Order: sequence, then C-alpha cells, then structure tokens
Amino acid sequence: MMMDKTFMETRGYTFKATLGEGTFGKVVKAESIHLKKLVAIKIIGTDKSSSVKRERFLSQEKEIIRSLKHPNIVKTFEVFESRSKTVYVVMELCPQGDVSKLIAARGALNECFSCRLFKQLCLAIQYLHGISVAHRDIKCQNLLLDMHYNLKLCDFGFSERLTCIDGNLVLSDTHCGTLHYAAPEVLKNLPYNSKVSDVWSMGIVLYMMLCGSLPFGTTNKKKLVHLQVKHSINFPTASSVSTEARELIHSILHPVVEHRITVSSMLESPWLLRGTVEDSNEAWATTASFSQRALPHKKLKEDK
Repeated sequence: MMMDKTFMETRGYTFKATLGEGTFGKVVKAESIHLKKLVAIKIIGTDKSSSVKRERFLSQEKEIIRSLKHPNIVKTFEVFESRSKTVYVVMELCPQGDVSKLIAARGALNECFSCRLFKQLCLAIQYLHGISVAHRDIKCQNLLLDMHYNLKLCDFGFSERLTCIDGNLVLSDTHCGTLHYAAPEVLKNLPYNSKVSDVWSMGIVLYMMLCGSLPFGTTNKKKLVHLQVKHSINFPTASSVSTEARELIHSILHPVVEHRITVSSMLESPWLLRGTVEDSNEAWATTASFSQRALPHKKLKEDK
C-alpha cells in the first residue's frame, strides 16, 4: 500500500505527519483545505494480496462509519478511494492520543476521571447497539481523546451490523478482536451475541483505567479462558479501587453471558451514578493538563 500525497492534495488534503502504522495501513495527520483544520486520515491498502475476509471487513466498515453520528464516536468526514484501490478515511483529529497511551504515561487513572471516560464509552456503545451495530474490538487503543479529554471511540474495522431472523438475533461466528479484550465465548470459538461480547471488552477497559494493568495477564489462550471462567478478579494490593467500582467490574466480567450486566444497567450502577454527581473540572484537571508532547496522537491498528 502506497500513500499518494499528490492524490491527497487533489482531494484537498495536505500531508503533515504520520501518526501510526499497522498491518493494513497507516494513519496520517493532514490539513483539510475545505474544512480549514487538521484531520486524521486512515489509509487502508486493498491490493490483490488482501484476503477475502479483509475485503469483507473493509466493506462493512465503510458502510457503518458513514451512518454514525454520536459525540463519543470519532466523526468521519469523508471516505474516498484512489485508482490503485487505496481507501482514505478522513476523520476528526484527537490530539490527546488514546487511553492506552495515557495509562502508559500516567499509570492508573483516578476514579472520577475513569468514571467520566467510562460513562462516555457506555453512551457510545448504547448508541451503537441501539442502531444494531456491534464494535467487536473495544480496547484502550481504540479510545481516543479530544483536546478536552472527551472519549471518542474509533476503528470500526471489525464492526458488524446485526440482523434478526423471526425475531431472533443472528449470532456472530467471526472470531475477531484483540486477545486480552476478547470474551470467553469468543475465545472458545462459540457462536456469540456480539453486543454482549462488547460488554466484556468494556469491563477490561474499565479495569485497565482503574488499575493500570490487565485483569488476566497471560498470553496463553487456554489459560486465559480458564482464568476468565473462574470469575475471580484480583485487584492490585496497592490499588484504592472503591467497592462500587469492583462490584461493577465483577458484574461486567461475568463468564456466563446470561448473567453479564447490560450497558443500560451499567449507566444505572451506583458507581457511575455517584461518579456523575461528583464529576467536576477540578477532579480531573491534573490529568487534562498533561503535556500533549508526551501523548502524541497515534492511532495504530494492531495485526488482526
């Protein structure tokens, strides 16, 4: 996949810098002549060597992102294609990087700030699920931060539009996403309700925010499933995570899909309700004042 700067200029975008690179493409920063501001452009190669599965995912992504409109989802301005079949997705630029970079730089986030971000994630997922879209790759790297540290969900490369037959949801059988954020039913290669599996990934994100680490650290798939199914979630000894937050995480990371909490119930949970009341600029201003130079915007899709 070759990025064509001259082609980009004919479309009204001036290349400024590369923000990140992954297996299927890269993300660059560019100036938009029409919008009169800086934007992020995701550039995806679709050459002859691309797999049929990748082509299907890209087709789904292009269809879905055009329909999305929510304050906590990265806004897509335009999608266009070059003659060489390279796809350019023009999106809003989130200058404060992603939640993964923030945690790497700062360690665990304080509860009030975590609550603010997690509520925004809940609202984004509630919106998606309400329009029958599942994200299927929720992780800290896909949660970008705008200049005011508002959360913006990005990267719909694995997303799917859900369908029903005779009133019953058609279960997913594509096992995708990122190992440590994947639900046990996905790792077991079972047909799954991708809305419910999205919820599991949200629980891993919340644990990461509050503890600065993963709840299940092994990279061995079999061992990971074993730890998930035990439903024994340990918190770091030095951690000061509140009882309400621990209870919420416990109800999100339930290995039995029928017992896993729903997004609407999360929004009504004592921890989120209390955090919303306590939220104030002072509570997270120390995080928001962190130098942008230490947190460059870098949207990097991992090898899927």
